[in-house]
Amino acid sequence: MALTPLQQLASASTYLAPPPVFTPAERLTRREEVLRWLPADRAGLVLERDELASAIEQLELLEYRPETAAFHQLGVTGVWTLRALSEPEHANEEEAVRMRETELALLNVEQRIEFDGAAVMTVDFELRSDGDDDAIRGRLEVDCTLALTPMADSLDLRTAARRLRLPRLPSSMGIEDLMRALHSRLSPEFRAEEGVRIGLQTTYMDEDLRITRCTTAKSA
Repeated sequence: MALTPLQQLASASTYLAPPPVFTPAERLTRREEVLRWLPADRAGLVLERDELASAIEQLELLEYRPETAAFHQLGVTGVWTLRALSEPEHANEEEAVRMRETELALLNVEQRIEFDGAAVMTVDFELRSDGDDDAIRGRLEVDCTLALTPMADSLDLRTAARRLRLPRLPSSMGIEDLMRALHSRLSPEFRAEEGVRIGLQTTYMDEDLRITRCTTAKSA
């Protein structure tokens, strides 16, 4: 059986953080525990809370992450589907409740990353409101670039442009409120201001699962 490029690089060099103090079986057990708390539908998206948050932390403790920049660059290349995220900070509890109750559903969130670091983040969403007979389906696209850093497990991201595609304007909210509602449910890659650098650390990565933490203290 032919090896994938990721497997070839893995077999050719030391690429993961220092000699593991865990067995492969232990890693797979912790990995399965994370997957157990994710939606069965691959397009589903959940907030990182309680059991899922604990399972993710246990997997991160293994420090199974890129050891070289070359491996990191190759490893992140491809299409990734966002399955879970930490809830963004809200100004207050009232705003948090209001944002959660907005009739906005995320249908699919993807990251398409090229080997040269060019990336497009997309989110397909559905908005329902009392004044609309049918749900409005739209898409938010964000163009950005990912750059290597002196830290092998970290990347810098800069947003270049964003596009909001809608068949018509919703009757229940303006574009500014719609963007605010989207940002309240999305990861920092979607919320960053154009041209502003944010740091992203990969805390776990294999061929199908990647966990990333934003290291910038506060992103837009």
